[in-house]
Amino acid sequence: MVAMARRSLALLALMALAALIAGVAGFAVVTAQAPAINAVYVEGAIPLDPEDGFWQQIEKAEVSLVSQNIVYPMTGYEDVRTLRVAAAVSSEGLLAIYLEWDDPTMDVPQPGGIDQYPDKVAVQFPLTTDSLPYICMGTTEQPVSIVLWSSAGKTETLIAGSAYGMDPEHREALGLHSVPTSPIELAPPEAQVWGSSAVYKDGKWMVLLYRPTGSIHELVPTLVPGSETSVAFAVWQGGKAEVGGKKSTSAWFVMKLGMPKAAPGETETVTETQPAETVYETVTETVARGGLGLALAGFIAGLIVYTVGVAAYVYLVRPKR
Repeated sequence: MVAMARRSLALLALMALAALIAGVAGFAVVTAQAPAINAVYVEGAIPLDPEDGFWQQIEKAEVSLVSQNIVYPMTGYEDVRTLRVAAAVSSEGLLAIYLEWDDPTMDVPQPGGIDQYPDKVAVQFPLTTDSLPYICMGTTEQPVSIVLWSSAGKTETLIAGSAYGMDPEHREALGLHSVPTSPIELAPPEAQVWGSSAVYKDGKWMVLLYRPTGSIHELVPTLVPGSETSVAFAVWQGGKAEVGGKKSTSAWFVMKLGMPKAAPGETETVTETQPAETVYETVTETVARGGLGLALAGFIAGLIVYTVGVAAYVYLVRPKR
């Protein structure tokens, strides 16, 4: 009985040690926090030319994107890209998001062309405020709004995740078909509020997306100076025949919209329209899939299993002499 008790205590101690090691290792990876994207407040007009000096001098956040290999169709390769992001909001009621990324080829489909895929970039916003939606284009309960730019000459507002979460009457009231035709749908004309301008130069795309601030449509997030929202990004490289689910994606990031400074004696107020929370799980997914994070996680997991296995054999299995 005494020997059995000692073995049980030893096993519990080993399990506790393994849990402690796993917890410390997990904390180190899971709490990797994504930096915020700050939309600067501008008095007057925002330049809508992506080559304007304003956008070239403004501070940009570097967003890592990894090849989407979670849902079909998968890319079939591991590729890490960097998207440089800046944003501004103006006193004239405009929000602009600057997106820049390296691309060795300018892929713009030509009429009658064969196997030509356009380069694309998308920005995803949550439509719910209680918690963040699933990073891969939302869910039925938590849909997302997406602005999609294509080098083919289109800038569209899409709605994803809501196809089977609304009754027919509600869908018709929002300007959608009463019966969904796809999990990803084109938003109605009154929700098509995004404009764009783009330049390809020196092996990189510079794309500017812009829209009015304020409340516009139920399928478009309300964004005003002083508010915060969450954003995620995706890039398609036409030269690699990327289309549909074949793309590179990011984690969720927080975007903070600037506001005018308060006059002397006044108090600044902040209106939050979307949750400004850090999404540790999606950041972890990106880090783990980014090469070094995956190798580190595998090494730690292997070390834990090996340590527990050896200790269990020595103390519980190996015959005593």
